[in-house]
Amino acid sequence: MAESNQEIASFLREIAVYKELAGDNVFKIRAFQNAARTVDTHSEAVSRLAREDRLGELPGVGKGLGDVIREIVETGESSELEALKGSIPAGLADILALPGLGPRKVKTIWEKLGVTEVAELEQACRENRVAALEGFGAKSQEKILQGIEFRKTTGGFFLIPEAMESARQAAEELRASGLFIHVDIAGSLRRGKSLYKDADILVVPAEKSDPREVQARLLAMADGFPDDQRGVIAAGETKVSLLRGGMQIDFRIVDENAYPAALQHFTGSKEHNTLLRSRAKSRGMKMNEYGVFQNDEPLALRTEEDVYRALDIAWIPPELREGAGEIEAAEKGELPELVRRRDFKGMIHVHTHYSDGLHSIRELAAECIRRGFAYLCLSDHSRSAFYAGGLNVERLAEQRAEVDRVNRDVAPFRVFCGIESDILADGSLDYPDDVLAELDFVIGSVHSGLSMDPAAATERLLRAVGNPWLTMLGHPSGRLLLERKGYTFDENAVFGALAERGGVLEHNCHPRRLDPEWDSLKKAGALGIRVSVNTDAHSIRDFDTLEYGVTMARKAWLEADQVLNCMSVEEIQGFFEERKAAAKRG
Repeated sequence: MAESNQEIASFLREIAVYKELAGDNVFKIRAFQNAARTVDTHSEAVSRLAREDRLGELPGVGKGLGDVIREIVETGESSELEALKGSIPAGLADILALPGLGPRKVKTIWEKLGVTEVAELEQACRENRVAALEGFGAKSQEKILQGIEFRKTTGGFFLIPEAMESARQAAEELRASGLFIHVDIAGSLRRGKSLYKDADILVVPAEKSDPREVQARLLAMADGFPDDQRGVIAAGETKVSLLRGGMQIDFRIVDENAYPAALQHFTGSKEHNTLLRSRAKSRGMKMNEYGVFQNDEPLALRTEEDVYRALDIAWIPPELREGAGEIEAAEKGELPELVRRRDFKGMIHVHTHYSDGLHSIRELAAECIRRGFAYLCLSDHSRSAFYAGGLNVERLAEQRAEVDRVNRDVAPFRVFCGIESDILADGSLDYPDDVLAELDFVIGSVHSGLSMDPAAATERLLRAVGNPWLTMLGHPSGRLLLERKGYTFDENAVFGALAERGGVLEHNCHPRRLDPEWDSLKKAGALGIRVSVNTDAHSIRDFDTLEYGVTMARKAWLEADQVLNCMSVEEIQGFFEERKAAAKRG
């Protein structure tokens, strides 16, 4: 089933794309495009309208479109979409996924050049046949080649929710089997990364477990294919590799005595482990996945903490194990007290049904209270984001008035009213100062003009950061993982200006963004820039993505007092008021 308006709208947009690719009637294409926008920004859950036979209330949605939406809601599929996909070469879907190639251009490439695969498109570009097409040119051709190269470097990767769900489900099934005394997710999933090619799971069989039964249980985890061996990559006594959910999972089988050292070793990273082995060697010891040894005698290790203790350093949190100064910090007793989920007091950067969010202010406030938060910071899209129902000045005033009413009802919980203001091409924000002055806070984000040259992009961001009404710089690189590269700018210059002005840097923890990357967050923290871990939530379900932001904040060595959301409601209100007072002073 499809429940959220965003899911339903995504189906409708995809149908419109394939209708255009198939050369369907322009009015039918436009009807699906308009319906997608209507559904995306509708204040009520369209799934509820479908179940209550009220789809006719949606502007522009007649019986035909209503039937399509109802099928999507009830089944999570669309027979119309599947029929459209079946009418065109399958490889065109991969071409459509390339940045900057819409259905009209893909249709031209297909019809004029007979290109139906990405490899054929790359060859056509290298032979300058694409540049010769009307509406393309050398610059468009070069962008297509860049997009193909980007796909090559990110192909086969998974976003963190997909990778984590696959690994967690596998681990839970193994724990429930009763065959193992330890089942731990290790590798980069334990350390925290933005993208994943595979997952590592460490298993320690129970003493009485039959090795053949253990291996058979692991092999049973593979994806089901007509030939069941196709899901199995390797099957040995100490390692079983298979495909599950389309992703490779490596199960490492170790004895209980080796468990502490194996957990440390298979968590990694390679750089961290190399430094640890060097440290062991300097003390006349050696270490590997089987243990830590003194004069070839294994030391008694009961926990992973014992592995580090044997090397005369404190246990290092997995997120820090990147060979980036963590061992030196442990040696000096200077490891940070990393921020934890329970330190977070509020949810920041949340969209309501005033723009393109799914829920009302009251619904979002109630969910925050249920989750134990003390405040909610709303930041709907600004008026330049017309495609996302951006708020004009009048609509923004209506929202502020509603926030005041809600706050009277939910006290001591507090809703703060801000905006995600588009940073325009010249670096200005898209409301006048007198409008910004009425808000509690302002997030400035780039949503367009992402192909600026680095010098112009840097100047744009510097001007935005220099605006006294800007509280926070949102998702600074503008990247979309597995879709497009980030916005290239002089990070040192922009972060330096942000630090000088006391501005906040957003870490947008939506799993398609995770922007900026953890090493940039670490740099910001070292400069004294406060970080706000923001879900960019468009629905209540998106609140769950805070988990990924906490991981990235920890990976960036951040402590609670460096994270805006860890302020109490009184502290963050004081912070916002102080920023506004400084802006008024100029």
